[in-house]
Amino acid sequence: MKKVILCLTASVFLTILSCGDDDSAIGLTPVNIDPSEEVFLDPTEISKNLIIDGGSRITGNAPSSNGSLSFTINKEEQSAFQKNGFSILLNAPTNYAGSYIQIKNEDGTLAPDYWDVPVGVKSSKSNHKKRKVSNKNNDGDIEIDVDFEDSVTAGRFCYVICIYDEEGNISPAEEICVEVEAWGGNPNLIGTWNYTKQVANGITTPVGEINFCESPGFINCNNQETLIVPEDKGWCYASTEIKLELNADGTYVINDFQFQKQSFIFDQSISTCTIVNETVNDEFGSKETSKGYWAYNEEKEEIILIEFENTTFYFDDNFEDSYTEEFGELHQMSGFSLLNGSSLVISGLDYDFTNVTEYHFTK
Repeated sequence: MKKVILCLTASVFLTILSCGDDDSAIGLTPVNIDPSEEVFLDPTEISKNLIIDGGSRITGNAPSSNGSLSFTINKEEQSAFQKNGFSILLNAPTNYAGSYIQIKNEDGTLAPDYWDVPVGVKSSKSNHKKRKVSNKNNDGDIEIDVDFEDSVTAGRFCYVICIYDEEGNISPAEEICVEVEAWGGNPNLIGTWNYTKQVANGITTPVGEINFCESPGFINCNNQETLIVPEDKGWCYASTEIKLELNADGTYVINDFQFQKQSFIFDQSISTCTIVNETVNDEFGSKETSKGYWAYNEEKEEIILIEFENTTFYFDDNFEDSYTEEFGELHQMSGFSLLNGSSLVISGLDYDFTNVTEYHFTK
């Protein structure tokens, strides 16, 4: 699951800024802090309403440190989202075996239980994309995916985390606080935004030109050689219209009308072991609709789109393909942005969540 903390590591939080220090100078409504986000939540209720696949909730306090085992973690306050939750990122030694996590409130009161999250347990809940609970990479980076039950509302809490290794050593604990964002927020964002262009790697792509490609990555040719197929040599599509609708109730809808412009001819490419493309005259196209919730961070002036439903309707075949995400997915149009009256620029990521891409909109 793509969570907001993943965006932090890639510097793709979306920030809404005006051109000056005074929003009212350019006709923007001042944004007030949502008081519900400042309320500390009951640690007992939070602990029993976490969802950590592969983790176990155990009565009592987490085991204490018993040695010199150490790990690193960003201790800045995190943002979390209702249902979608948050991710815990840390860097641990190669013999890392798991983490202990205990919820805490503002006066230091701990929940009456803690979570034991061993390494390497994979989630089975994903409907569309791969999710992971605690995945150890070769470089020691660990990600723990934490989701919420429906009962977790906007507010604040902290958690204490320590790690343990395969020999039973336990590290000292670190404390991180979390703000669960309320849905919606900044009234200046409410309305329908019309996509005009995108900019990536210094290249500007106006609306109507190819803005998305996908490829098989590589193919095994008939002559037993392997042919690498770059994305822009695969199947390519152009968005002729994208509308981003941000509603006052915290919901959002994105409608993306797409037409195929290029095809990758698989059989010929395998036979010749060269990339064979063909121009496509797509007269019907398709409409992709993304639905979910958006949240606004008043202190950091940030907005995040969390997708819970995605539907693509193919007009030629009168066919609909859809999926839902129970806990939501981060939408790629979340990232650093600039709001100036009737124009909005979102420096999010591309469809693969790898390259920074500016999305330009007007009202």
